[in-house]
Amino acid sequence: MCVRLLFAEHRTAPILIPDETGYLLAARLLAGGAAGNLSGWSFYQPGYPLLISPAYWLSDDPVTVYHLVVAINSLVGASLLPLAYIALRRLNVPRPQAYLLATVTALLPSVIYYSQFAMADAALPVVMLGWLLLIHSWLAGGRPGYGVAASALAAYCYCVHSRGTIIVLVHAGLLVAVLWRRWASKRDTAVIAGTLVTASAAAWALNGWARSQIYPGGVNPLGDFLSRRLTSPDGLGWTLGLATGKIWYLIVSTVGVAGVGLVAVGVLAVRQSTPVAIRATARVMLAAITGIAIASSAAVPDEGAVANFVYGRYLGCLAPVLFIAGAAFAVRATRRAAVQAVLATAALALVTGGIVCLHAGDRLSRSFFTALEFPEICFFTWSWDSLKLWSATCVALLLLALSGAVIAKWRRGGLLIVAAGFIAFALADTTVVANRVVRFLEKALWSDTSLAPAGLRAQDRVAVNYPDLAWRIWVAQAFQVRTGQVPIDRSRRATLPPDATLVVVPWDGVLPPEFSWPAVPAGWHIVLARRTYTGDWVAWRRGK
Repeated sequence: MCVRLLFAEHRTAPILIPDETGYLLAARLLAGGAAGNLSGWSFYQPGYPLLISPAYWLSDDPVTVYHLVVAINSLVGASLLPLAYIALRRLNVPRPQAYLLATVTALLPSVIYYSQFAMADAALPVVMLGWLLLIHSWLAGGRPGYGVAASALAAYCYCVHSRGTIIVLVHAGLLVAVLWRRWASKRDTAVIAGTLVTASAAAWALNGWARSQIYPGGVNPLGDFLSRRLTSPDGLGWTLGLATGKIWYLIVSTVGVAGVGLVAVGVLAVRQSTPVAIRATARVMLAAITGIAIASSAAVPDEGAVANFVYGRYLGCLAPVLFIAGAAFAVRATRRAAVQAVLATAALALVTGGIVCLHAGDRLSRSFFTALEFPEICFFTWSWDSLKLWSATCVALLLLALSGAVIAKWRRGGLLIVAAGFIAFALADTTVVANRVVRFLEKALWSDTSLAPAGLRAQDRVAVNYPDLAWRIWVAQAFQVRTGQVPIDRSRRATLPPDATLVVVPWDGVLPPEFSWPAVPAGWHIVLARRTYTGDWVAWRRGK
Protein backbone atom coordinates (compact mmCIF):
# COMPACT_ATOMS: atom_id res chain seq x y z
CA MET A 1 0.00 0.00 0.00
CA CYS A 2 2.79 2.41 0.91
CA VAL A 3 4.47 1.86 -2.47
CA ARG A 4 1.23 2.69 -4.27
CA LEU A 5 0.67 5.79 -2.17
CA LEU A 6 4.23 6.91 -2.82
CA PHE A 7 3.65 6.86 -6.57
CA ALA A 8 0.18 8.37 -6.45
CA GLU A 9 0.60 11.09 -3.81
CA HIS A 10 1.14 13.71 -6.48
CA ARG A 11 -2.22 13.03 -8.14
CA THR A 12 -4.77 15.82 -7.68
CA ALA A 13 -7.19 15.57 -10.60
CA PRO A 14 -8.40 13.10 -13.23
CA ILE A 15 -6.59 12.94 -16.56
CA LEU A 16 -8.04 9.82 -18.16
CA ILE A 17 -11.07 11.65 -19.48
CA PRO A 18 -13.97 10.81 -19.66
CA ASP A 19 -13.44 7.50 -17.80
CA GLU A 20 -12.29 8.93 -14.49
CA THR A 21 -14.96 11.63 -14.53
CA GLY A 22 -17.64 9.01 -15.13
CA TYR A 23 -16.58 6.97 -12.11
CA LEU A 24 -16.13 10.02 -9.88
CA LEU A 25 -19.56 11.42 -10.74
CA ALA A 26 -21.11 8.03 -9.98
CA ALA A 27 -19.29 7.93 -6.63
CA ARG A 28 -20.55 11.42 -5.82
CA LEU A 29 -24.10 10.38 -6.69
CA LEU A 30 -23.88 7.25 -4.50
CA ALA A 31 -22.59 9.39 -1.63
CA GLY A 32 -25.67 11.61 -1.91
CA GLY A 33 -24.20 14.39 -4.06
CA ALA A 34 -25.10 15.90 -7.43
CA ALA A 35 -25.43 13.50 -10.36
CA GLY A 36 -23.78 15.39 -13.21
CA ASN A 37 -24.62 14.71 -16.84
CA LEU A 38 -22.58 12.53 -19.23
CA SER A 39 -25.32 11.78 -21.73
CA GLY A 40 -24.01 10.30 -24.96
CA TRP A 41 -20.83 8.86 -23.40
CA SER A 42 -20.03 5.28 -22.55
CA PHE A 43 -21.67 4.02 -19.37
CA TYR A 44 -19.31 3.92 -16.39
CA GLN A 45 -20.88 1.43 -14.02
CA PRO A 46 -21.40 2.07 -10.30
CA GLY A 47 -19.68 -1.01 -8.83
CA TYR A 48 -16.26 0.62 -8.50
CA PRO A 49 -17.75 3.98 -7.41
CA LEU A 50 -19.31 2.09 -4.49
CA LEU A 51 -15.78 1.45 -3.21
CA ILE A 52 -14.62 5.04 -3.53
CA SER A 53 -17.84 6.85 -2.55
CA PRO A 54 -16.71 7.14 1.12
CA ALA A 55 -14.22 9.75 -0.10
CA TYR A 56 -17.20 12.08 -0.60
CA TRP A 57 -18.36 11.48 2.97
CA LEU A 58 -15.09 12.90 4.26
CA SER A 59 -14.81 15.92 1.95
CA ASP A 60 -16.47 17.68 -0.97
CA ASP A 61 -13.29 19.44 -2.09
CA PRO A 62 -12.35 17.88 -5.46
CA VAL A 63 -8.59 17.75 -4.78
CA THR A 64 -9.09 16.18 -1.36
CA VAL A 65 -11.60 13.71 -2.77
CA TYR A 66 -9.16 12.64 -5.45
CA HIS A 67 -6.40 12.11 -2.89
CA LEU A 68 -8.78 9.95 -0.83
CA VAL A 69 -9.77 7.93 -3.90
CA VAL A 70 -6.12 7.17 -4.62
CA ALA A 71 -5.69 6.09 -1.00
CA ILE A 72 -8.66 3.72 -1.31
CA ASN A 73 -7.19 2.36 -4.53
CA SER A 74 -3.93 1.70 -2.73
CA LEU A 75 -5.67 -0.18 0.07
CA VAL A 76 -7.66 -2.33 -2.38
CA GLY A 77 -4.64 -2.96 -4.60
CA ALA A 78 -2.48 -3.98 -1.66
CA SER A 79 -4.83 -6.91 -0.99
CA LEU A 80 -3.49 -8.47 -4.19
CA LEU A 81 -0.39 -9.62 -2.26
CA PRO A 82 -2.14 -12.01 0.18
CA LEU A 83 -4.42 -13.29 -2.56
CA ALA A 84 -1.43 -13.97 -4.82
CA TYR A 85 0.29 -15.77 -1.94
CA ILE A 86 -2.75 -18.01 -1.44
CA ALA A 87 -2.88 -18.79 -5.16
CA LEU A 88 0.81 -19.67 -5.29
CA ARG A 89 0.54 -21.94 -2.27
CA ARG A 90 -2.33 -23.78 -3.94
CA LEU A 91 -0.03 -24.31 -6.91
CA ASN A 92 2.39 -26.02 -4.50
CA VAL A 93 4.96 -23.23 -4.45
CA PRO A 94 6.96 -23.36 -1.17
CA ARG A 95 6.21 -20.62 1.36
CA PRO A 96 9.34 -18.45 0.94
CA GLN A 97 9.13 -18.50 -2.84
CA ALA A 98 5.36 -17.96 -2.70
CA TYR A 99 5.75 -14.79 -0.63
CA LEU A 100 8.53 -13.52 -2.89
CA LEU A 101 6.55 -14.13 -6.08
CA ALA A 102 3.37 -12.70 -4.52
CA THR A 103 5.31 -9.50 -3.82
CA VAL A 104 6.45 -9.35 -7.44
CA THR A 105 2.87 -9.95 -8.62
CA ALA A 106 1.50 -7.16 -6.42
CA LEU A 107 4.10 -4.78 -7.88
CA LEU A 108 3.42 -5.50 -11.56
CA PRO A 109 3.66 -2.17 -13.44
CA SER A 110 0.12 -2.35 -14.81
CA VAL A 111 -1.30 -3.03 -11.34
CA ILE A 112 0.50 -0.07 -9.74
CA TYR A 113 -0.11 2.15 -12.77
CA TYR A 114 -3.91 1.95 -12.73
CA SER A 115 -4.08 2.37 -8.96
CA GLN A 116 -3.08 5.99 -9.62
CA PHE A 117 -6.38 6.69 -11.39
CA ALA A 118 -10.04 6.74 -10.39
CA MET A 119 -10.85 3.78 -12.64
CA ALA A 120 -12.35 0.33 -12.23
CA ASP A 121 -9.01 -1.15 -13.33
CA ALA A 122 -7.61 -0.23 -9.92
CA ALA A 123 -9.88 -2.86 -8.32
CA LEU A 124 -10.58 -5.42 -11.05
CA PRO A 125 -7.31 -7.42 -10.74
CA VAL A 126 -8.11 -8.09 -7.07
CA VAL A 127 -11.74 -8.95 -7.84
CA MET A 128 -10.79 -11.34 -10.64
CA LEU A 129 -8.18 -13.18 -8.61
CA GLY A 130 -10.57 -13.42 -5.67
CA TRP A 131 -13.29 -14.83 -7.93
CA LEU A 132 -10.99 -17.54 -9.31
CA LEU A 133 -9.73 -18.47 -5.85
CA LEU A 134 -13.30 -18.83 -4.60
CA ILE A 135 -14.16 -21.09 -7.55
CA HIS A 136 -11.17 -23.29 -6.79
CA SER A 137 -11.99 -23.36 -3.06
CA TRP A 138 -15.54 -24.48 -3.81
CA LEU A 139 -14.61 -27.20 -6.28
CA ALA A 140 -11.64 -28.46 -4.25
CA GLY A 141 -13.30 -28.49 -0.83
CA GLY A 142 -16.95 -28.99 -1.71
CA ARG A 143 -18.08 -26.19 0.60
CA PRO A 144 -20.99 -24.34 -1.06
CA GLY A 145 -20.29 -21.12 0.82
CA TYR A 146 -17.30 -20.52 -1.44
CA GLY A 147 -19.51 -21.04 -4.48
CA VAL A 148 -22.04 -18.55 -3.16
CA ALA A 149 -19.28 -15.99 -2.60
CA ALA A 150 -17.91 -16.65 -6.11
CA SER A 151 -21.37 -16.03 -7.60
CA ALA A 152 -21.71 -12.79 -5.65
CA LEU A 153 -18.30 -11.63 -6.83
CA ALA A 154 -19.12 -12.50 -10.45
CA ALA A 155 -22.28 -10.42 -10.18
CA TYR A 156 -20.28 -7.58 -8.65
CA CYS A 157 -18.00 -7.69 -11.72
CA TYR A 158 -21.13 -7.11 -13.80
CA CYS A 159 -21.72 -3.95 -11.76
CA VAL A 160 -18.11 -2.77 -12.11
CA HIS A 161 -17.48 -2.89 -15.87
CA SER A 162 -18.97 -4.23 -19.09
CA ARG A 163 -16.29 -6.95 -18.93
CA GLY A 164 -18.28 -8.25 -15.99
CA THR A 165 -20.97 -9.43 -18.39
CA ILE A 166 -18.46 -11.96 -19.72
CA ILE A 167 -17.62 -13.04 -16.15
CA VAL A 168 -21.29 -13.67 -15.36
CA LEU A 169 -21.71 -15.72 -18.56
CA VAL A 170 -18.55 -17.72 -17.86
CA HIS A 171 -19.66 -18.33 -14.28
CA ALA A 172 -23.08 -19.49 -15.49
CA GLY A 173 -21.34 -21.85 -17.91
CA LEU A 174 -19.29 -23.23 -15.03
CA LEU A 175 -22.48 -23.96 -13.06
CA VAL A 176 -23.89 -25.84 -16.03
CA ALA A 177 -20.69 -27.90 -16.22
CA VAL A 178 -20.78 -28.56 -12.48
CA LEU A 179 -24.33 -29.82 -12.75
CA TRP A 180 -23.55 -31.95 -15.79
CA ARG A 181 -20.36 -33.46 -14.32
CA ARG A 182 -21.92 -33.83 -10.86
CA TRP A 183 -19.03 -32.04 -9.18
CA ALA A 184 -21.48 -30.74 -6.56
CA SER A 185 -24.94 -31.65 -5.35
CA LYS A 186 -27.95 -30.32 -7.21
CA ARG A 187 -29.11 -28.51 -4.09
CA ASP A 188 -25.81 -26.70 -3.59
CA THR A 189 -25.60 -25.84 -7.28
CA ALA A 190 -29.15 -24.47 -7.20
CA VAL A 191 -28.33 -22.24 -4.22
CA ILE A 192 -25.16 -20.97 -5.93
CA ALA A 193 -27.05 -20.37 -9.19
CA GLY A 194 -29.78 -18.56 -7.30
CA THR A 195 -27.17 -16.30 -5.74
CA LEU A 196 -25.78 -15.49 -9.19
CA VAL A 197 -29.25 -14.63 -10.53
CA THR A 198 -30.27 -12.59 -7.50
CA ALA A 199 -26.99 -10.67 -7.22
CA SER A 200 -26.90 -10.04 -10.98
CA ALA A 201 -30.46 -8.71 -10.84
CA ALA A 202 -29.44 -6.35 -8.03
CA ALA A 203 -26.41 -5.24 -10.05
CA TRP A 204 -28.63 -4.71 -13.11
CA ALA A 205 -31.00 -2.56 -11.04
CA LEU A 206 -28.15 -0.46 -9.64
CA ASN A 207 -26.69 -0.05 -13.13
CA GLY A 208 -30.07 1.07 -14.44
CA TRP A 209 -30.56 3.61 -11.67
CA ALA A 210 -27.09 5.12 -12.12
CA ARG A 211 -27.61 5.26 -15.88
CA SER A 212 -30.89 7.12 -15.51
CA GLN A 213 -29.33 9.68 -13.15
CA ILE A 214 -26.05 10.47 -14.93
CA TYR A 215 -27.02 9.66 -18.54
CA PRO A 216 -30.58 11.01 -18.89
CA GLY A 217 -30.06 11.50 -22.63
CA GLY A 218 -28.81 7.94 -23.17
CA VAL A 219 -25.40 6.30 -23.45
CA ASN A 220 -23.04 5.49 -26.28
CA PRO A 221 -24.53 2.27 -27.73
CA LEU A 222 -21.43 0.08 -27.72
CA GLY A 223 -23.69 -2.97 -27.98
CA ASP A 224 -24.51 -1.95 -31.56
CA PHE A 225 -20.82 -2.23 -32.49
CA LEU A 226 -20.67 -5.61 -30.77
CA SER A 227 -23.59 -7.10 -32.68
CA ARG A 228 -22.49 -5.72 -36.06
CA ARG A 229 -18.89 -6.83 -35.66
CA LEU A 230 -19.75 -10.35 -34.59
CA THR A 231 -22.21 -10.89 -37.44
CA SER A 232 -20.19 -9.71 -40.46
CA PRO A 233 -16.96 -11.00 -42.07
CA ASP A 234 -15.25 -7.60 -41.93
CA GLY A 235 -16.37 -7.14 -38.33
CA LEU A 236 -15.03 -10.54 -37.34
CA GLY A 237 -11.70 -9.70 -38.97
CA TRP A 238 -11.52 -6.45 -37.03
CA THR A 239 -12.48 -8.19 -33.79
CA LEU A 240 -9.97 -11.04 -34.08
CA GLY A 241 -7.21 -8.64 -35.10
CA LEU A 242 -7.76 -6.46 -32.04
CA ALA A 243 -8.13 -9.46 -29.74
CA THR A 244 -4.77 -10.73 -30.98
CA GLY A 245 -3.22 -7.36 -30.16
CA LYS A 246 -4.49 -7.63 -26.60
CA ILE A 247 -2.84 -11.05 -26.19
CA TRP A 248 0.43 -9.64 -27.58
CA TYR A 249 0.34 -6.78 -25.07
CA LEU A 250 -0.41 -9.16 -22.20
CA ILE A 251 2.66 -11.23 -23.05
CA VAL A 252 5.13 -8.44 -23.75
CA SER A 253 4.10 -6.12 -20.90
CA THR A 254 4.84 -8.87 -18.35
CA VAL A 255 8.24 -9.72 -19.89
CA GLY A 256 6.72 -12.90 -21.27
CA VAL A 257 5.79 -14.39 -17.89
CA ALA A 258 2.04 -14.05 -18.53
CA GLY A 259 2.69 -15.82 -21.85
CA VAL A 260 4.30 -18.71 -19.98
CA GLY A 261 1.30 -18.67 -17.66
CA LEU A 262 -1.07 -18.78 -20.61
CA VAL A 263 0.74 -21.82 -21.99
CA ALA A 264 0.76 -23.50 -18.57
CA VAL A 265 -2.93 -22.80 -18.00
CA GLY A 266 -3.72 -24.21 -21.44
CA VAL A 267 -1.89 -27.42 -20.59
CA LEU A 268 -3.65 -27.72 -17.23
CA ALA A 269 -7.01 -27.16 -18.89
CA VAL A 270 -6.64 -30.13 -21.29
CA ARG A 271 -4.54 -32.58 -19.29
CA GLN A 272 -6.82 -35.26 -17.82
CA SER A 273 -4.46 -35.95 -14.92
CA THR A 274 -4.96 -32.40 -13.63
CA PRO A 275 -7.10 -32.31 -10.45
CA VAL A 276 -10.69 -31.39 -11.21
CA ALA A 277 -10.63 -28.10 -9.28
CA ILE A 278 -7.45 -26.91 -11.00
CA ARG A 279 -8.62 -28.03 -14.44
CA ALA A 280 -12.02 -26.36 -14.09
CA THR A 281 -10.46 -23.12 -12.81
CA ALA A 282 -7.98 -23.16 -15.71
CA ARG A 283 -10.84 -23.53 -18.19
CA VAL A 284 -12.75 -20.71 -16.54
CA MET A 285 -9.64 -18.51 -16.86
CA LEU A 286 -9.24 -19.29 -20.55
CA ALA A 287 -12.93 -18.67 -21.20
CA ALA A 288 -12.75 -15.32 -19.40
CA ILE A 289 -9.62 -14.25 -21.32
CA THR A 290 -11.13 -15.26 -24.65
CA GLY A 291 -14.50 -13.69 -23.94
CA ILE A 292 -13.09 -10.38 -22.72
CA ALA A 293 -10.59 -10.15 -25.58
CA ILE A 294 -13.28 -10.75 -28.20
CA ALA A 295 -16.09 -8.71 -26.66
CA SER A 296 -13.93 -5.68 -25.86
CA SER A 297 -12.47 -5.75 -29.36
CA ALA A 298 -15.85 -6.02 -31.06
CA ALA A 299 -17.46 -3.26 -29.00
CA VAL A 300 -14.76 -0.60 -29.37
CA PRO A 301 -15.31 2.08 -32.05
CA ASP A 302 -12.55 2.85 -34.54
CA GLU A 303 -11.06 5.97 -32.96
CA GLY A 304 -8.11 6.28 -35.31
CA ALA A 305 -5.71 5.35 -32.53
CA VAL A 306 -2.87 2.86 -32.21
CA ALA A 307 -4.66 1.60 -29.09
CA ASN A 308 -7.38 0.28 -31.36
CA PHE A 309 -4.96 -2.43 -32.48
CA VAL A 310 -2.76 -2.95 -29.41
CA TYR A 311 -4.18 -2.31 -25.97
CA GLY A 312 -3.46 -3.78 -22.57
CA ARG A 313 -6.07 -2.40 -20.17
CA TYR A 314 -8.96 -4.74 -20.88
CA LEU A 315 -6.98 -7.93 -20.25
CA GLY A 316 -4.83 -6.26 -17.60
CA CYS A 317 -7.28 -7.43 -14.92
CA LEU A 318 -6.13 -11.00 -15.64
CA ALA A 319 -2.41 -10.21 -15.98
CA PRO A 320 -1.67 -10.97 -12.29
CA VAL A 321 -3.46 -14.34 -12.56
CA LEU A 322 -1.42 -15.40 -15.59
CA PHE A 323 1.74 -13.99 -14.03
CA ILE A 324 1.11 -16.19 -10.98
CA ALA A 325 0.62 -19.21 -13.23
CA GLY A 326 3.82 -18.47 -15.14
CA ALA A 327 5.83 -17.83 -11.98
CA ALA A 328 4.60 -21.05 -10.34
CA PHE A 329 5.54 -22.98 -13.46
CA ALA A 330 9.03 -21.44 -13.41
CA VAL A 331 9.58 -22.61 -9.83
CA ARG A 332 8.34 -26.17 -10.31
CA ALA A 333 9.11 -27.08 -13.95
CA THR A 334 11.98 -29.21 -15.17
CA ARG A 335 14.57 -27.55 -17.39
CA ARG A 336 13.19 -29.27 -20.47
CA ALA A 337 9.62 -28.16 -19.71
CA ALA A 338 10.84 -24.63 -18.99
CA VAL A 339 12.64 -24.43 -22.33
CA GLN A 340 9.54 -25.70 -24.13
CA ALA A 341 7.35 -23.13 -22.37
CA VAL A 342 9.72 -20.27 -23.23
CA LEU A 343 9.84 -21.37 -26.87
CA ALA A 344 6.04 -21.63 -27.00
CA THR A 345 5.73 -18.16 -25.45
CA ALA A 346 8.22 -16.71 -27.93
CA ALA A 347 6.29 -18.26 -30.82
CA LEU A 348 3.02 -16.88 -29.45
CA ALA A 349 4.49 -13.39 -29.07
CA LEU A 350 5.95 -13.41 -32.58
CA VAL A 351 2.77 -14.77 -34.19
CA THR A 352 0.47 -12.33 -32.41
CA GLY A 353 2.83 -9.45 -33.19
CA GLY A 354 2.90 -10.47 -36.84
CA ILE A 355 -0.90 -10.63 -37.02
CA VAL A 356 -1.16 -7.16 -35.48
CA CYS A 357 1.26 -5.75 -38.07
CA LEU A 358 -0.57 -7.40 -40.96
CA HIS A 359 -3.95 -6.24 -39.71
CA ALA A 360 -3.03 -2.66 -38.79
CA GLY A 361 -0.47 -1.94 -41.52
CA ASP A 362 0.86 1.60 -41.49
CA ARG A 363 -1.83 2.69 -39.01
CA LEU A 364 0.52 1.53 -36.26
CA SER A 365 2.84 4.39 -37.20
CA ARG A 366 0.46 7.10 -38.41
CA SER A 367 -2.50 6.80 -36.01
CA PHE A 368 -2.89 8.79 -32.80
CA PHE A 369 -0.56 7.56 -30.07
CA THR A 370 -0.34 8.43 -26.38
CA ALA A 371 2.11 6.98 -23.89
CA LEU A 372 -0.67 6.89 -21.28
CA GLU A 373 -1.99 3.75 -22.96
CA PHE A 374 1.38 2.00 -23.31
CA PRO A 375 3.29 2.55 -20.04
CA GLU A 376 5.31 -0.70 -20.06
CA ILE A 377 5.95 -0.73 -23.82
CA CYS A 378 7.17 2.86 -23.90
CA PHE A 379 9.53 2.16 -21.01
CA PHE A 380 10.86 -0.99 -22.72
CA THR A 381 11.75 0.84 -25.91
CA TRP A 382 12.23 4.35 -24.46
CA SER A 383 9.94 5.58 -27.21
CA TRP A 384 7.29 7.99 -25.92
CA ASP A 385 5.65 9.12 -29.16
CA SER A 386 5.24 5.89 -31.17
CA LEU A 387 4.82 2.15 -30.78
CA LYS A 388 7.96 0.10 -31.42
CA LEU A 389 6.24 -3.27 -31.58
CA TRP A 390 9.14 -5.46 -32.63
CA SER A 391 11.67 -3.73 -30.40
CA ALA A 392 9.40 -4.30 -27.40
CA THR A 393 8.86 -7.93 -28.40
CA CYS A 394 12.58 -8.59 -28.68
CA VAL A 395 13.36 -6.91 -25.35
CA ALA A 396 10.64 -8.88 -23.54
CA LEU A 397 11.68 -12.23 -25.01
CA LEU A 398 15.34 -11.55 -24.33
CA LEU A 399 14.60 -10.76 -20.68
CA LEU A 400 12.38 -13.84 -20.43
CA ALA A 401 15.14 -16.09 -21.79
CA LEU A 402 17.71 -14.48 -19.50
CA SER A 403 15.44 -14.94 -16.46
CA GLY A 404 14.87 -18.58 -17.35
CA ALA A 405 18.61 -19.17 -17.72
CA VAL A 406 19.36 -17.59 -14.33
CA ILE A 407 16.70 -19.67 -12.56
CA ALA A 408 17.80 -22.85 -14.33
CA LYS A 409 21.42 -22.34 -13.27
CA TRP A 410 21.01 -21.24 -9.65
CA ARG A 411 17.40 -22.30 -8.82
CA ARG A 412 16.49 -20.63 -5.49
CA GLY A 413 19.28 -18.09 -5.66
CA GLY A 414 18.43 -17.44 -9.28
CA LEU A 415 14.76 -16.96 -8.41
CA LEU A 416 15.75 -14.34 -5.84
CA ILE A 417 17.90 -12.52 -8.43
CA VAL A 418 15.13 -12.59 -11.05
CA ALA A 419 12.48 -11.45 -8.54
CA ALA A 420 14.69 -8.55 -7.47
CA GLY A 421 15.16 -7.66 -11.12
CA PHE A 422 11.39 -7.70 -11.74
CA ILE A 423 10.74 -5.49 -8.73
CA ALA A 424 13.44 -3.05 -9.85
CA PHE A 425 11.94 -3.01 -13.34
CA ALA A 426 8.42 -2.40 -11.99
CA LEU A 427 9.50 0.45 -9.72
CA ALA A 428 11.65 2.05 -12.42
CA ASP A 429 8.87 1.74 -14.99
CA THR A 430 6.27 3.27 -12.68
CA THR A 431 8.59 6.05 -11.57
CA VAL A 432 9.56 7.07 -15.09
CA VAL A 433 6.00 6.94 -16.42
CA ALA A 434 4.66 8.88 -13.43
CA ASN A 435 7.23 11.65 -13.84
CA ARG A 436 7.51 11.74 -17.61
CA VAL A 437 3.88 11.17 -18.63
CA VAL A 438 1.29 11.27 -15.84
CA ARG A 439 2.46 14.37 -14.00
CA PHE A 440 3.08 16.29 -17.20
CA LEU A 441 -0.39 15.54 -18.61
CA GLU A 442 -2.09 16.20 -15.29
CA LYS A 443 -0.46 19.62 -15.05
CA ALA A 444 -1.36 20.43 -18.66
CA LEU A 445 -4.99 19.32 -18.36
CA TRP A 446 -5.46 21.09 -15.03
CA SER A 447 -4.04 24.29 -16.49
CA ASP A 448 -6.38 24.01 -19.48
CA THR A 449 -9.59 23.21 -17.59
CA SER A 450 -9.35 24.37 -13.98
CA LEU A 451 -12.09 26.69 -12.75
CA ALA A 452 -10.11 27.58 -9.63
CA PRO A 453 -8.72 30.79 -11.23
CA ALA A 454 -12.34 31.76 -11.90
CA GLY A 455 -12.98 31.66 -8.16
CA LEU A 456 -15.12 28.50 -8.23
CA ARG A 457 -17.08 28.15 -4.99
CA ALA A 458 -18.64 25.09 -3.42
CA GLN A 459 -22.16 26.51 -3.82
CA ASP A 460 -21.74 27.79 -7.40
CA ARG A 461 -24.41 26.79 -9.91
CA VAL A 462 -22.49 26.39 -13.17
CA ALA A 463 -24.11 26.61 -16.61
CA VAL A 464 -22.29 25.30 -19.69
CA ASN A 465 -22.77 25.79 -23.41
CA TYR A 466 -22.24 22.09 -24.22
CA PRO A 467 -22.62 21.86 -28.01
CA ASP A 468 -19.79 24.21 -28.93
CA LEU A 469 -17.45 23.77 -25.97
CA ALA A 470 -14.65 21.22 -26.41
CA TRP A 471 -15.78 18.07 -24.59
CA ARG A 472 -12.53 17.57 -22.67
CA ILE A 473 -13.04 20.95 -21.01
CA TRP A 474 -16.56 20.48 -19.72
CA VAL A 475 -16.05 16.80 -18.83
CA ALA A 476 -12.97 17.69 -16.77
CA GLN A 477 -14.88 20.54 -15.13
CA ALA A 478 -17.81 18.24 -14.28
CA PHE A 479 -15.73 16.77 -11.45
CA GLN A 480 -14.73 20.22 -10.19
CA VAL A 481 -18.30 21.55 -10.04
CA ARG A 482 -19.84 20.17 -6.86
CA THR A 483 -23.48 21.00 -7.64
CA GLY A 484 -23.54 19.66 -11.20
CA GLN A 485 -23.60 21.47 -14.53
CA VAL A 486 -26.70 22.72 -16.37
CA PRO A 487 -26.94 23.31 -20.15
CA ILE A 488 -27.54 26.68 -21.78
CA ASP A 489 -27.63 28.15 -25.25
CA ARG A 490 -25.34 31.18 -25.25
CA SER A 491 -27.37 32.76 -28.08
CA ARG A 492 -30.65 32.61 -26.13
CA ARG A 493 -31.01 34.44 -22.85
CA ALA A 494 -34.10 32.43 -21.90
CA THR A 495 -32.04 29.25 -21.43
CA LEU A 496 -30.06 30.68 -18.52
CA PRO A 497 -31.30 29.20 -15.18
CA PRO A 498 -32.23 31.94 -12.67
CA ASP A 499 -29.96 30.42 -10.00
CA ALA A 500 -26.86 30.19 -12.22
CA THR A 501 -23.83 31.97 -10.76
CA LEU A 502 -21.08 30.92 -13.21
CA VAL A 503 -21.27 30.33 -16.97
CA VAL A 504 -18.67 28.62 -19.19
CA VAL A 505 -18.85 29.25 -22.93
CA PRO A 506 -16.56 28.55 -25.90
CA TRP A 507 -14.42 31.29 -27.39
CA ASP A 508 -13.11 31.52 -30.93
CA GLY A 509 -9.87 33.09 -29.71
CA VAL A 510 -10.08 35.76 -32.41
CA LEU A 511 -12.71 38.21 -31.22
CA PRO A 512 -12.36 39.69 -27.73
CA PRO A 513 -13.71 37.38 -24.99
CA GLU A 514 -16.55 39.84 -24.39
CA PHE A 515 -18.10 38.53 -27.64
CA SER A 516 -18.09 34.91 -26.45
CA TRP A 517 -21.60 35.18 -24.93
CA PRO A 518 -23.90 37.06 -27.34
CA ALA A 519 -26.95 36.82 -25.06
CA VAL A 520 -25.20 37.83 -21.85
CA PRO A 521 -27.66 39.49 -19.44
CA ALA A 522 -26.83 42.60 -17.50
CA GLY A 523 -24.86 42.11 -14.31
CA TRP A 524 -22.45 39.45 -15.63
CA HIS A 525 -18.71 39.93 -16.09
CA ILE A 526 -15.74 37.88 -17.30
CA VAL A 527 -13.62 36.27 -14.58
CA LEU A 528 -11.44 34.03 -16.74
CA ALA A 529 -10.49 33.67 -20.41
CA ARG A 530 -8.40 30.64 -21.44
CA ARG A 531 -6.57 29.81 -24.67
CA THR A 532 -5.75 26.09 -24.59
CA TYR A 533 -4.62 23.30 -26.88
CA THR A 534 -7.97 21.59 -26.34
CA GLY A 535 -10.06 24.68 -27.06
CA ASP A 536 -10.57 28.27 -25.96
CA TRP A 537 -13.20 29.18 -23.36
CA VAL A 538 -14.43 31.99 -21.14
CA ALA A 539 -15.96 31.93 -17.66
CA TRP A 540 -18.54 34.57 -16.70
CA ARG A 541 -19.81 35.32 -13.18
CA ARG A 542 -22.97 36.99 -11.96
CA GLY A 543 -22.55 40.11 -9.83
CA LYS A 544 -19.30 41.22 -8.26
